[in-house]
Amino acid sequence: MSGFSRGNVWLQHAAVAVAYALGYALLRQLSWSHWVLFAGYRLSVLMLTPYRYWPALIVGELVPVGYTSLSCLETFGWLWSSVMMVPPIALAMPPVKFCRERLGMVPAKGQVPMGVVLSCTLVVSGVWTLANAAALSVALLPANAPAIDYGVEISRWFVGNFLGILTVVPLVLLVRSRWSRRASTPWAIFLQVMQCRLVLETAGLLVPALALLVWIGLDARSEGSRQVAQMLMFLPVVALALRHGWHGAAIGGTVASFCIVLTMQKHYDTTTLQSEVFVAFAISSMLLFGSRIAALHWADKQQAHTSDPSIELALRIQAQAEEQFRQAAQAIELVSESVHETEEVMFEHLRQLWPAVDTRALRRRTTLSREQLFQVVDGLHPVTLREQGLVAALRHGGVARALDTHRIGYWVHAHGNTQQLSKSLQLALHRIVYEAVNHLCASHGVSDLTVRIRGGQFGDRRWVVVRVDALFASDPAQRIHGGPLLYRLGATGLGIDAIKDRVALYDGKVRVRTTEHGELISLMLYEAGVAPERTRVVRVNQQPNTTPAFLTLR
Repeated sequence: MSGFSRGNVWLQHAAVAVAYALGYALLRQLSWSHWVLFAGYRLSVLMLTPYRYWPALIVGELVPVGYTSLSCLETFGWLWSSVMMVPPIALAMPPVKFCRERLGMVPAKGQVPMGVVLSCTLVVSGVWTLANAAALSVALLPANAPAIDYGVEISRWFVGNFLGILTVVPLVLLVRSRWSRRASTPWAIFLQVMQCRLVLETAGLLVPALALLVWIGLDARSEGSRQVAQMLMFLPVVALALRHGWHGAAIGGTVASFCIVLTMQKHYDTTTLQSEVFVAFAISSMLLFGSRIAALHWADKQQAHTSDPSIELALRIQAQAEEQFRQAAQAIELVSESVHETEEVMFEHLRQLWPAVDTRALRRRTTLSREQLFQVVDGLHPVTLREQGLVAALRHGGVARALDTHRIGYWVHAHGNTQQLSKSLQLALHRIVYEAVNHLCASHGVSDLTVRIRGGQFGDRRWVVVRVDALFASDPAQRIHGGPLLYRLGATGLGIDAIKDRVALYDGKVRVRTTEHGELISLMLYEAGVAPERTRVVRVNQQPNTTPAFLTLR
């Protein structure tokens, strides 16, 4: 079993080395000194790969680098070949590890520190540029070869490495932070990408604008017009960065880099190098600026999810009041049961003393009294609500019985999953609907009432919409005055102001408008974010380290 585990570890390292070597060789064919894509590929792999696979990455890069070094041994000499045998990825490992461990360059959660990423990009680009310059300084050149301008060559290599990293690394970090952890299957990731506003704006606005600029640059007759078209490709990057933070700058910078390459007349064009310097500066600036915008958006979201202390206090006071109502309702139920038992004992004694007495009229009165007590209990703490939920309480509870007593038509229509709302919000909605019904029936003569409820969820926040639509009667004398509804519904009788106060506790809005047939009260309430399920803790037996000892970096 131990031998199989070690073989599996070696197989994993070999697979990492082969995969990295293939990606490196592919991107090397698409790169040149002005635009080193494999530099971005190399740094992104270092940023995201666990440390235990770093030796495999060195081996994977040693294969293509060694092939290039040995194939040019006779042309440039053994000293140049020896310098070129050093894998550049190994030179970048110390600064990348420092940025990952000490500066938190790739956090597991939260915002990516784009300043740290760009600082690491500058350091790594400088290290690889110096490595290339060192190899060039020891190369054997023909006697008739022109003198080397190290300033131009170093500038070309540095800009190429820097722009190549800016083309690849921010896009990789975007994919990692936005989509890789939110879905379990490739199809789910694809659906999320297609529904993303950033992707839609890129496809609908950015790509057509850059395509137009590419066409202008390719069709330009003068070098100045082509250079202006290349520099104008910076503007869509600014627009996306302003709307989406560094995510927009990342995808916009990648597309802009490809478009600039398409407009190049020569791969080693000095004017194109100037445009690339400008775009590299623009992309890095927009990444920093967009990172600040993303941090502000993140702070706004956190502030939005943080409740106002005064609202929390009011909700706690409301919960205490509801608990007092519940206890009062239970006490009245106990008193009602005691009174009922006392009545039965009295009726029994009455039959024994006066057998000819008809007790049916007395029983009707006692039954009516118990019914009234039940209505008071139901107004204080609705029985149907706590047993069957909000929709059943509205359809068959106290309001339905009270309106039926006064010959008022009443209907309830529910859509969406309103039963997923919290108990406190269902009780608040119950109170609000009762308050609205009492207000409408006390202010106007009502012949029909319709209550519509629709619930849903947007992100991690649930919402519910309630509409109470009243059809006024032709006879205003049908208004229900005084307390016939107040004690039966448990309403305050304070009207719209009481409704607005309750709705404000749930960050909602109330709208009252007059319709052709009567009056409509509509309101919308929100519930706090859905709490995630508690993570199940599973005990895991720690396995011994199966990485070969000489490959262990930490």
